[in-house]
Amino acid sequence: MFSSRWLTIAFIVIAGPVLATSLDIGPTRIQMIGPERTATMTIRNSDSAPTNVQVRTLDWSQANGSDQYTPSTTLLASPPQAALAPGDSQVIRLVVENLSSNGSERAFRLVIDQIPASQAPDGTGAGVRTAIRALVPVFITPSTQDRPKLSWNARRSGSAVVLSASNSGVAHDRLVSAVVSAGGKQIGDPIEGYVLGKATRSWTIVGVPAGATSVRIVGDGDFGQVQADVPITS
Repeated sequence: MFSSRWLTIAFIVIAGPVLATSLDIGPTRIQMIGPERTATMTIRNSDSAPTNVQVRTLDWSQANGSDQYTPSTTLLASPPQAALAPGDSQVIRLVVENLSSNGSERAFRLVIDQIPASQAPDGTGAGVRTAIRALVPVFITPSTQDRPKLSWNARRSGSAVVLSASNSGVAHDRLVSAVVSAGGKQIGDPIEGYVLGKATRSWTIVGVPAGATSVRIVGDGDFGQVQADVPITS
C-alpha cells in the first residue's frame, strides 16, 4: 500500500550563479502489509540540467525518545545510484530480505541524496551546490488491523518540559500540526513526527509557564485526532 503523494525537492546553489536541480519523488511513504516484501518508487528529474542521485536504506528505531538509524541489510534498494537526464525517471525497486517475524511493525528510511555536480551546467565550475537529502519512510506492517496506542507524560527539565508519547501498539502513528497549550494558551510551534510501534518519541517544549501543572496536546494522527491532557511531573 502506497501513499499517492509526490515530493518535489529543489537543490539550491548557495554561492555563484543561480542554479537549481529539482527532483520529483513518489510515493512519499511506502507501506507493505502482511506478506508483501517488494515495492517500487520513482525518482524524476524535473529540471533542465542532468543530475545524479544515490539511494540508501536504513533501519529505523527510536531510543531515548529520538530517532535512531543504522545501515540496513534487510531492506534493499536497486539500483542504488542513477544518472538522470532532464525529464528522465528512474524506478527504484525495494526488496525485503531475511525479515524476522516478531509480530511488530518494522520501520525503515530510504535516504535519497543528490550527488552535487562538480561544474555548473555551463561548464564554468561556478557555484556551490548544497547536498539536499530526502528521507522516505518505509513500513512493513503485519496486518491492516494493526493500530497505534499512545500514552503521554510530561516532565520538567530545567526551564523546559519534555513531552513524550509512548506507543504500546504494533503500528506507528504520525502527529501532524499537534498544538501544545497550557492554561488555554498555545506554546511554541505545533509539533510533528512519527511515533513508532513499541517505542517512545519525545519533544522539548520551551515556554511552559512555571506554574503550569499540565499541558494539553491536540492534533491529527494517521488514525484520527490525537488529544490528551498531560500532568507535568518534576
